[in-house]
Amino acid sequence: MNTSTCPRIVIIGAGISGLLSALALSKEGHAVTVLEREPEVGGVCRSYRVGPYKVDTGPHIITRLQDGPLRTLIDDYFETAPVFVPHGEYHVRTQDKVRTFPWTLKSFALFDLLPKTDRIELIQAITSAYSQRALGLLNDDIPVLDVVRDRSLSERTLSFLDIMCQFMTGVGMDKTPLTRFFDSQDYKNKRQVQDPLDYLNGIRNIITKKGAQDQQYPKGGVQTLVTSILSSLPEGRVDIRTSCEATRIRVEGGRVSAVETPEGDLPADIVIYSTYASDLPQYVDALPTSYAQRLRSLEKVRSLTLWLGLDTRLFTNNGSEIWIDSTPPCWVVPTSDYDESLAPSGHQVVGCTTSLPAGADIDAFKTQFLAALYRQMPGIEDHITMTHWQVLVPEKAAWVVRQEMPSCRTPIKGLYLVGTDTTRKSMGVTRASYSVLTLLEALTADGVLEKGGQARRGRGHEDS
Repeated sequence: MNTSTCPRIVIIGAGISGLLSALALSKEGHAVTVLEREPEVGGVCRSYRVGPYKVDTGPHIITRLQDGPLRTLIDDYFETAPVFVPHGEYHVRTQDKVRTFPWTLKSFALFDLLPKTDRIELIQAITSAYSQRALGLLNDDIPVLDVVRDRSLSERTLSFLDIMCQFMTGVGMDKTPLTRFFDSQDYKNKRQVQDPLDYLNGIRNIITKKGAQDQQYPKGGVQTLVTSILSSLPEGRVDIRTSCEATRIRVEGGRVSAVETPEGDLPADIVIYSTYASDLPQYVDALPTSYAQRLRSLEKVRSLTLWLGLDTRLFTNNGSEIWIDSTPPCWVVPTSDYDESLAPSGHQVVGCTTSLPAGADIDAFKTQFLAALYRQMPGIEDHITMTHWQVLVPEKAAWVVRQEMPSCRTPIKGLYLVGTDTTRKSMGVTRASYSVLTLLEALTADGVLEKGGQARRGRGHEDS
């Protein structure tokens, strides 16, 4: 590629989406400038020390790692890749018992946490919904609540479903779309149901295939993913400027022309905006009113994470736990089980995370959360040597009903979006990776990248 004719590319934001975009574009021959307002890169994909323990910015388990979007990017662009450790099982902890999560219909039928009659009702609801979708008779963007509303389910079962929705999207079943649950089946089946064979494959998947087999944790913490990206950047092609905030995206004649910063203006032919899409109207005056309103309406949820340093290994199950009897419910990930170096010898570091209700008094909610943990595991307080709180926004936009994520293309020529608020697939790092692949496809179609580049060679986005 003739670098003298390459477009001037500026990426705003050095979170995981921005860094992956910078890596891909630089490996495709482009020079890229990345602006990050914080002093460190990585966004919510960082790890750091708290005393003798190492914690992540919220618990992270990376999904679809065998042949999903992150694997595509790793195979095509990384010089060095993190070492990943299998996640193990998901477990459901109640006050009386720890049960393995029932991923298949067969195991769900034996899941004694719920009344037997409820299990039968839900199996019928699942197979009915899947069949209706296969025949094109179901709008799968309806809320999960609408699917179960008229069924005779106990409060226990309704509460369980609501907690699973919070676990998947950060919101309850009144706002979680049914399509969020079909997304996993579409991935296993590699495409949405289109013919009878696809339908049979889908039914086979929900009956027999377990859900956590391709989920893994990056040894050393999620920071190792960022470190691998940075070490894979081609020398001299990527200029990352930290503590440098973009203040405005200048538009002339309907296309981007520069990014303004307190340190000066950066001329740009291509701007890739990887921070909150809902904030884009603050940076661009030329956006159409209806488009700007749609961006502002994107809904976000916050999470509250409590990291615990324990002087002994209290969590001995292989994998993580979902606590459904605690108030609030939470997800518990003993990260040092995947890498002993994250905690001192004989100790354990555990991340406990829950959704933070809108308008909640954070200090009061912390007190409530900690008390719930003590009730759920009596005696745990005697082994705590470290507590560390985090308030985070794990997804730039929640996957909720009737919320259309914006395309990576914008109404402004040369201005693109990337990140977890531009696609409705999976979650976390995996969703960010999907968004980067979509961006690369758009840039190829628009002539910014050459056809047949590394990201598009022999491996389609459809299979990601």
